[in-house]
Amino acid sequence: MIHALHKENTAMGGKASPLLGTLALVSGMSGMRLDRPMVQTMLTALFILLSAIIGWMYITTPMLALMYVVVEWCVYYLGHILFFRFKLHHRLRKALGDERAWATYESVLGVVFFNLGWSLAMFLRVHADTVDLPLPTTVVMALGGVLFFVSVGVKTWATHLVGMDVYYYRDLFHDRAGDGALITSGPYAVFANPMYGIGNVSMHAAALEAASIQGWAVALLFHISIYVFYMSVERPFMQRVYGSAD
Repeated sequence: MIHALHKENTAMGGKASPLLGTLALVSGMSGMRLDRPMVQTMLTALFILLSAIIGWMYITTPMLALMYVVVEWCVYYLGHILFFRFKLHHRLRKALGDERAWATYESVLGVVFFNLGWSLAMFLRVHADTVDLPLPTTVVMALGGVLFFVSVGVKTWATHLVGMDVYYYRDLFHDRAGDGALITSGPYAVFANPMYGIGNVSMHAAALEAASIQGWAVALLFHISIYVFYMSVERPFMQRVYGSAD
């Protein structure tokens, strides 16, 4: 998801069929990379499955849903900023070695990716229909559906272009430029941050379909927070390593 228009290893199976490549891409964006060693993939899948089950079974009240959202915000946005600002990635690499540290970070980040989306879904479940929209339900659902699929489509397209390693912040984690060329085609020809900008409109679309003003507030908080992360962590890295962030 890094703003860098830098194509890393696409990590989608090389000679895999387009269908399998797309499945691997969507799975990776959801938190589970299928191109990793089996043990790593299975452990990540286990924690994602446990998160899904626990969330569905126990996040059933507004207070618990709010706590879930707050924890996820603290872990992904605030925690991620502090992780890089205090150079904890350097300490992790020194303690475990580059590859083990990267595998550990990548697996944890995958679980966090899933929980970020799942926390919003559970929040919307207990905060649905909290605002009367001045449009028929069918129109709201259609508009929300179009926005959602356009958003996810652009984000998937952008991820395909830059590669899954960039999506998981590999360059940033290793604090160095990767191999490849800058990407200026596709959505990057129009948007500077297609993953962070239009790519996160799906959260607002979900809140719209749920007719949830509280859900929209959470979506807005998440959306603003990723730009805070970008401005405070990614952009300085881009300027230092690539010479530009625009």
